[in-house]
Amino acid sequence: KFYGTTSRAMELGPDALVVVWDFPTGRGFRATSRINKGQIYLKVPFAKCWSAAKAREAYKDGWNAEHLKSLPRSFDMLPHWSEAELLELGEADLQNTARRLKAQVKGDFSALMRAAEACGFLGMLQENGIDFDAYFWAKSVLWSRCVDFSRDLLIHAGLPLPEGEHYRLLVPGFDMANHDPRLAGTGRTHTILEDGHVALMASVDYDEGDEVCIFYERADNNRLLLWYGFALEDNPFDSAQIRLPVDPKSAARLEKLGATMDTAQGKVYAQCAMTLSDPVPQAAIVAAALCQSLIPPESDDELTPRQELEALRLLQRSMPKASKPGPLPDPASDWRRYCAAVLRSFGPRLQAAFHQVLEAKMIAALAAAD
Repeated sequence: KFYGTTSRAMELGPDALVVVWDFPTGRGFRATSRINKGQIYLKVPFAKCWSAAKAREAYKDGWNAEHLKSLPRSFDMLPHWSEAELLELGEADLQNTARRLKAQVKGDFSALMRAAEACGFLGMLQENGIDFDAYFWAKSVLWSRCVDFSRDLLIHAGLPLPEGEHYRLLVPGFDMANHDPRLAGTGRTHTILEDGHVALMASVDYDEGDEVCIFYERADNNRLLLWYGFALEDNPFDSAQIRLPVDPKSAARLEKLGATMDTAQGKVYAQCAMTLSDPVPQAAIVAAALCQSLIPPESDDELTPRQELEALRLLQRSMPKASKPGPLPDPASDWRRYCAAVLRSFGPRLQAAFHQVLEAKMIAALAAAD
């Protein structure tokens, strides 16, 4: 359960089974009653959703003003970070991607201004306060809050079809739902109903008072921070690879365990993903045993305790111990610094988890061998 204070940011309608709530971890949806898997907990009329066409039609009318007022005034996606803040990430590729994105937005805005001037609309934009900051804000709203709906859902609901494969909408209320990576594979969290409403549906059960979340995508922290402006300390999609040479005949067994196979310079390698929740995956243990020819390459037999111990010893030698990572900064005092530290500390935190789990497995294997 989470406890916090209610928010009056936006009315969600009389049929909503959630309220907007300020949790200790940020603003989100709080269940007002029990919500079962598959149950609709928020419905928004399709006519209230922003699309490119709707925005062109309604911009003069103050349309959906309540939703606009509920949107954040600032964003923490990486293109908004200062140069000094970007340097704290410690990842050159990610820093350069953020710089390129911001440069692209600046170029798009300049092109828009030139087109407006050529059409005689530059004065109108300036009178309405449309400068680069306003344009960057609007772009950030779209980056972080839009939802794609498939043509099949639109056809089923009898709604107008887009030209492409998806219809991108900004749905009032949906943008209050936070991301929970644990919902991966639990089912759809948004749909379009036959009555013309866009709806959020639960993919798991929730009790009254729980935070109700949706699943954005299978994104590591680099992607979450780049496009959404947050990072998760225990993101299951953050991983590092351990790579071991194996006999090609062992590929089928290792792939069943989750390894991916790679070939380089005539050799076959098993790549095994290590995460904070599973820092010593079974695929890596079996690959380490195969690497040392402890078992035949085509064998499906379980490792004996002695074989597992030897495999674990090879893995232990493959990754040096790192010093224990220090505490993360307080997210409430400096959110961007905290997010940078989460990304920067992933390697040391994974190394610490790797050796902790590895040593426990070695003790168990040694006890079983005796």
